[in-house]
Order: sequence, then structure tokens, then C-alpha cells
Amino acid sequence: MNENSYEQEKTKVMVVDDDDSVLKTTTLILEEEGYLVEAFSTGKEAIDKFNNNIHAIVLDINMPDLTGLQVFKKIKSINPYVPIIFHTGTTAKQGERRDLRRQFRPHAYVQKGDPEQLMDTVVSAVESYGNILRNVKLSESLYEELKKSSDKIKTNIEDTIHAMAMTVEMRDPYTAGHQRQVANFASSIAEKMSIPKEQIDSIHLAGTIHDIGKMQVPTEILSKCGKLTGLEYDMIKTHPQAGYDILKTIRFQWPIAEFVLQHHERMDGSGYPSGLSGNDILIEAKILSVADVVDAIVPHRPYRPALGIEKAKEEISNNRGILYDSNVVDACLSIISDNNVGLNVD
Repeated sequence: MNENSYEQEKTKVMVVDDDDSVLKTTTLILEEEGYLVEAFSTGKEAIDKFNNNIHAIVLDINMPDLTGLQVFKKIKSINPYVPIIFHTGTTAKQGERRDLRRQFRPHAYVQKGDPEQLMDTVVSAVESYGNILRNVKLSESLYEELKKSSDKIKTNIEDTIHAMAMTVEMRDPYTAGHQRQVANFASSIAEKMSIPKEQIDSIHLAGTIHDIGKMQVPTEILSKCGKLTGLEYDMIKTHPQAGYDILKTIRFQWPIAEFVLQHHERMDGSGYPSGLSGNDILIEAKILSVADVVDAIVPHRPYRPALGIEKAKEEISNNRGILYDSNVVDACLSIISDNNVGLNVD
């Protein structure tokens, strides 16, 4: 994706329809609004000519060579962010259209014969894509700045860590405070387990920035309402490795980067990114893991309402010794029972 091309060139929209009259009419409507149009009568042509300078796609569903649904899947595998509008003349029941939206998650579903609705939808799609490009560019810029400033980071570790944490929270306002909560709760768990003070400090520091790798994940995915696609979830799962890559060059007193890398590993080997299990997982990461899960379950999230502390207790209790370290779970449950840690349970 080229953010500069979006700013400097006319916006390009791809139109795909096997009906020549519809193809010409749609092209004319879009060109009159100032868009550059690339029109194709077959799905194969569209896939062959698709590139990241396309800012939106108006796609027919029923076509003879490749259906619009097949074209949708292929293009999304190339660029998962480009908005695709289903443009069809087939009258579908509301339930069928709802199922189609849920399965493919197009930008919109527009009936042919309504040029005003089509035009409004294309404008919305182009604006949405522009925002995505700008956010990706910002994320890349922040990531590069972090890598370049490693020498400065070493001179003032604590201040830099908090700045990093705030940067993540500014990009993902729905989880603002999450890293602080995890850091404080993980420290309380470690204290309950009689872990040495210096080691507790390292856990708190790691907790404060355990999601730093999410700087590489587009904000549209972080704050998305509704279920993530497989590709979007895979992108979310890259954040421990991305966090490790950011932190590994910083000379901490403790292996903070390793703690961050392992905080989504699970005792049975079902976690990520490395599928570590049992004693291969650092105790600091095991503690962060439980604290992270509890704080992820308790409060509201954009994709679901708050589940509450009882649901969090149920999760870690049911998976004690399976996903989560037994000693860590016991300490966590004891803290919750004593009510001596500030969880956001409202």
C-alpha cells in the first residue's frame, strides 16, 4: 500500500461486472465524480490487474468465469484492507444478505439501479481506506523511530517505557490502562508468590509494555467491533514477536524482551508465537499471562460487554495446570478473594 500515492494522485476505483451496460454506466458515474476507473468484465482480468494503487472495488457477484465471491477471496488474500463493495442485480432476502456480510465482510452491499447509494458508498469506502493507509504509515514511522532511538532509550529506561506504553494506548483507546493494570496485578501475584523484590520490578516493567508490539497492528483491527477474520487474528498474534523485536536491543537489567515474547505461551504448548510448554516458559511470562487474561476478561471491550471478575476466575480455575501455571493461578485467586488489588470490575 502506498500512502503517498493516495495523497498525490487521483483515487482509483476498480469496477468488475460482466454486464457491459452496467460496467459502462458505473464507470461513467464514478468518472463524473473525479475517480479514475479501471473496468473489467471478468474476475480473472480483475485479479490479474489488481494492485495496491486501487482504493476501492465495485464488484458484481454473479459472473460466468469467476464469481464475485471467488474474486473477493483472492483480492483480500493480496490486500486484506482494500474495501470491496458487492454490487448486484440479484434480489436477496435480508437473511441471505446478512449471511453474506458475515461470511465475507464486504465494505457494503449495494443493489444495482441506485447510483446515489453506490456513489455514497464508494466515497465512504475510499475515505475508510485512506484512514487505514495513514494509520499504517504512522505505525511504520513510530516503529522506525523506536529502532533508531535505541541509544537514547538506554539513557532513560523508565521514562521511555512509560512513553511506549502511552503510545500503544493512544492507538488503542478501548484498552487504555490495560498495560498498567496488568503490570500492577502481575506484581501483586509475584509478591504473593514470595518472588524477590528485584524480580517483581522486572515483571512490573515488562507488564507496562507487554503489548508494545501492537504498534505494528492497524488501529482498525485493534478497535474492531465484532469477530476478527482469520487473517486479522493472525496479525494480532504477531504482537509478542514484534514487541520482542523492538525491545531486544535495549540493555535492560533483566530479559524483558523474553518476558514480552512469551506472555501468550501456554502450559500445554497451545500458545504463541513459539508453542512453548511447561518449564520452557519463564515464570515471569507465566505471571504476566494470567494477569493479562484476567484483565482482558473483566472490563468492556469494543467487541463485547464486560464479563466480570467471576468469568475471569472461572477461566483461570478451569484451566489451572492446563493453560496457566498452577502456582500462579492459586496466587491470583487468593488476591482476588482478598480484594487487595485494583481490578477494573465495574
